[in-house]
Amino acid sequence: MERKRLLITGCGRSGTLYAAQLWQSLGLDIRHERPVPPNGVMGADGAASWFMAADDPEPPSGPSIINYTFDVVIHQVRHPLKVIASTAQFILQHGKRAPTYIERHVPETKLSPEEQQRLDFKQQLILKASRYWYHWNVMAEAKADKIVRVEDLKLELPGLCDLVGIPYQRGVLESVPKDMNARRYHVPDAPWEVTWGDIKRLDPTIYENTKHLSVKYGYREQNRGEL
Repeated sequence: MERKRLLITGCGRSGTLYAAQLWQSLGLDIRHERPVPPNGVMGADGAASWFMAADDPEPPSGPSIINYTFDVVIHQVRHPLKVIASTAQFILQHGKRAPTYIERHVPETKLSPEEQQRLDFKQQLILKASRYWYHWNVMAEAKADKIVRVEDLKLELPGLCDLVGIPYQRGVLESVPKDMNARRYHVPDAPWEVTWGDIKRLDPTIYENTKHLSVKYGYREQNRGEL
C-alpha cells in the first residue's frame, strides 16, 4: 500500500476541486477525482476526492482509497443546504455513474415504493441528497484527522499547513478562483433552493440527523431555516 501526504474528502459539491487547486498553489501535487487531465489520477502528494470517502476498489473516476494510506486526511464540509441542493440538481439528476456509486455505499438513498409514489421527481432527488449528505459525511468523518468548513479555509489554512508540514503562504487563497466548479458550469437551469422545512417534510428522521450533524460542524445561522 502506497503512502501519500494528504487526502481531502467529504461530500461531492463541497469544494474538493477548489481544495485541489488551493493545495497545488501551496506547492503540493494534489489531483482531483474528475477524469480531466491532469486530474483523474493520484498526485505525487495526494488527492482531493469525494469518492475516496468510501472504501471502494472502483470509484467512478480517480484513484481508489484502498490502494493508499495518508499522513493527513482532511474532511472538508460545506453548508448542508447548499450541498444538498447542488447534489440533487447536479449529481443525482445528471450524473452517469455517481448516483449508482452513492446508492452502493449509502443504501438509505434508495427510496421505498411508497416514497417513489408519494413524492415528485424533484422531491425524490432532494430526499436522496439529504440522506447522502448525512451518511457520506459520517463515513468521511471516520477517516479524518481534521474537519474543516470550506467557508473557514482562510482562517484555518495556517494551521492546516502546519498539520500537513508545509509553510503557509500569505495571499495564496486570493489567487485561487472560488467558482471553478460552480453549478452553473454544469447545469443551465436556475439553482435549486432547499430549506430545512423541505427536508423535515420529506423525512423527519433525516432532518433531525442532518440538523444535529450541521450543528456539530458549526452551522448555526438562522437565515436558512429552523436550525
